[in-house]
Amino acid sequence: MKNITSNITKIALLLQLSLVSIWGGSFVAKVNDSNVMTGNSVSLTLEAKGDDVTLPKVGMVGDYPVESISTSTRSSYKMINGTTSRENIKSLKITFTPDKNMTIPPFEAKIDGETLKSNPIDIKMVKSLAPTSKQGGIATLDMRVSKEKVFVGQPIQLTVYFGENSRANLMKVEFQKPNFKDFLAKEIDGEKTYRKGDYLVHELRYILTPKYEGNFTIPSASARVAQRSRRRDDFFGTFFDTPKWSRVVSNSVAVEVKPIPDGNDLIGDFTIDTKVDKTDTKANKPVNLTITIKGEGNLEDFDTLKYEIDGVTVYGDDAKVQSHLVGDRLISTYVKKFVFIADKDFTIPAKSFKVFDFKSGKSKSLDIKSFDIKVTGGQDVAPTVVSSTAKTPTSKIETTNKKSDETAESKSSTEQEIVKSKESISSIWILIASFVAGIIVTLGAIKILPQIAWRPKRGSTNHKEALKILYPHTNDSIEVEQMVRDLYAKNGGDKSIVIDKEKLKELVKRYS
Repeated sequence: MKNITSNITKIALLLQLSLVSIWGGSFVAKVNDSNVMTGNSVSLTLEAKGDDVTLPKVGMVGDYPVESISTSTRSSYKMINGTTSRENIKSLKITFTPDKNMTIPPFEAKIDGETLKSNPIDIKMVKSLAPTSKQGGIATLDMRVSKEKVFVGQPIQLTVYFGENSRANLMKVEFQKPNFKDFLAKEIDGEKTYRKGDYLVHELRYILTPKYEGNFTIPSASARVAQRSRRRDDFFGTFFDTPKWSRVVSNSVAVEVKPIPDGNDLIGDFTIDTKVDKTDTKANKPVNLTITIKGEGNLEDFDTLKYEIDGVTVYGDDAKVQSHLVGDRLISTYVKKFVFIADKDFTIPAKSFKVFDFKSGKSKSLDIKSFDIKVTGGQDVAPTVVSSTAKTPTSKIETTNKKSDETAESKSSTEQEIVKSKESISSIWILIASFVAGIIVTLGAIKILPQIAWRPKRGSTNHKEALKILYPHTNDSIEVEQMVRDLYAKNGGDKSIVIDKEKLKELVKRYS
């Protein structure tokens, strides 16, 4: 009964927050992290919006006293039905240190004459996995991996723990991460800092994916630490701070990497979803296929999905891969889109690839089904000329000019010989002049060209950028439609396609 009442209260508060965000002021609570390491403090922010705001006085958060508190105020402007008004935003930032799971209770604030409550927040205490530090040391450095035996491509988590003694009074720390040459490495979640005993622990986490089979050792991480030291200046007789440097080295970590069983394309636990936007289309209109793979494992380097269909222009975007941690599990999402353009019926073929599940030790198949695409209007589509360099045929008009013919025929042989002689002398002088000019240009080039800093030609239109601009306007005109189709084919590797640069530039300018 108590849980039901608590849930009803939370729902009522959420409804209240939704309504006031639309019609008036609001009062919300936020924390920096709802999963808190034992010994770490919580940063709670109470934010109120409205014209007239009175924040609560907070001395305790649940059973825990407030350790620090600060207030900030700022203003923003909002427009409703053409009327602009100013909105005041006041915030309370509070820190406290819980030692067990708790719920931050609602607080009350007076906003524009009404009493509003903030939302409750559940706080969960998480045990630190950092090793117990040796007492008395200035600093400690340790590394731990989530698994010591994995398959090629199976991600593991490596955590680096750097602890600094709160009494050491360090001035500076220079951290050198380990060498991950045999692994694909990605830092995740940023640095976490919390207290454990007499030490302030800095935690860094990496996802490592082994590239090869074999026995590997992840070498030690290291850090140079500067402890504050007091030194007396003999000349002035004063004291000043000076760093006293020392080096801290972590343990190394051994990892055994086993090969993936033959015939598998991926390793992990994944599901696949395939969607096509339509199965009936008009000639030369694009059909879009989206493939989504989700699950536990690493998908960063997966790129085996390709299509080649006779008579169909196929273009595939770069895959978008996102990864995040859930506990010590790497959850990944892979999304890849394809575009198909044709002037007749075609079939997007089925595809299948195998995934080795490292949990069950078995392989399973991920299948992409086939799609039959019906294309109408293919015979009625007028062909579009890609290049504007086609020549217009002209008819030859034959005329006879008897007077001219008679004049030409009446030329004496002597006159013809004189003309030939002059042409011969002129040709010799042209050859001599060309030879001399060639020598001058060559010498000039040898001297000048090395001094020129060559740069790529500006003003050229990037095909991928042009596709992004023109694709939404495919249905606007036949010339845009044809240009989009040619760009897809060109990017897909069809070397027979010639892009009219001036026409492309004109279209991009028109729709930019």
